[in-house]
Amino acid sequence: MKNVHIEMNFAPQPSGVSSQGLGFLVIAFLLFGLSVAVVSLKYAENSRQERLIATVGNNARSPIVKPTSVVRVNSKEVALKEFLRQTSRNLEAPWSDLLASLEAAPADVALLSIEPSASKRSISLTAEAAGPDEMLNYLQALQVDKRFTNVVLVSHQIQLQASGTPLRFQLRASWGGTP
Repeated sequence: MKNVHIEMNFAPQPSGVSSQGLGFLVIAFLLFGLSVAVVSLKYAENSRQERLIATVGNNARSPIVKPTSVVRVNSKEVALKEFLRQTSRNLEAPWSDLLASLEAAPADVALLSIEPSASKRSISLTAEAAGPDEMLNYLQALQVDKRFTNVVLVSHQIQLQASGTPLRFQLRASWGGTP
């Protein structure tokens, strides 16, 4: 008997890489590369913002250098800078001198409220005095004090409902130079 060689092929053999599979592989690599690029850009932006916050926080008293080129402004950065600038201005105000000046004025006036504004370098006072002479003496004492400038009487009113009918008045004063 003669040997007969029969070849049986039940499953076709792959004939290399299909173009569809290669296309999916290329798209997967492109998407992976794009996601890596986006993550690295966000990381770099986050690092830049952290350095900016640290710089602004450490150098709150240094002058702000304005950029010469147009830069995209981040509203959070602007708000943070303004908050730090305002906080620094509030801390630099001569509060102890101003309060000492108010305490050194005549004692026959009762201070009801003190409303400071560090940004405007001004202070508004509401006080009560037994009469107009005490009010004017207090006003004059603050006008003579070198720590205050532009001390003015804003309003006054007799308190008829209170015992002794005191005179309630409001003053406004500035300190230092112009803001």
